[in-house]
Amino acid sequence: MFTLAGFAQGRVVEEPRVLGAATSASRVELMKKFSVVFSRNDPGGGLIGASGLFLGLGRLVGMEGVCLMGETSGYFVDPRSAEAVLKVLARVLRIDLDFTALQAKAKEIDRIAQKIHDAEQHATEPGAPGAPPARDDLGYIG
Repeated sequence: MFTLAGFAQGRVVEEPRVLGAATSASRVELMKKFSVVFSRNDPGGGLIGASGLFLGLGRLVGMEGVCLMGETSGYFVDPRSAEAVLKVLARVLRIDLDFTALQAKAKEIDRIAQKIHDAEQHATEPGAPGAPPARDDLGYIG
């Protein structure tokens, strides 16, 4: 069984890796051949949610499983992370997938993220509408 998830890093991820969790050592070794990264420390909080639940339930009835997690910032829907995961899954299952729509969505998300970044930069410039007044002293709060 395969479950799919995201793994939020809290920072922008340019080239998302695919992290994995598996129910057996043999699955770990197999998935490493597809460049899936396994780490004892990640996911740090454990595998939670439906992706983890299905692996655990499957194991109870003798099914082996793997969770493929795409690294993502966690700030936006992340088509690049989804594409990284689906590319691994497609190779494992030996199927062809068309990523054209997903790549177009990634470009759209990039444009939105850039607009937000530009707006944040503009808002922090001294004298910009909504920007805090420029001050030479640190100011005391408390």
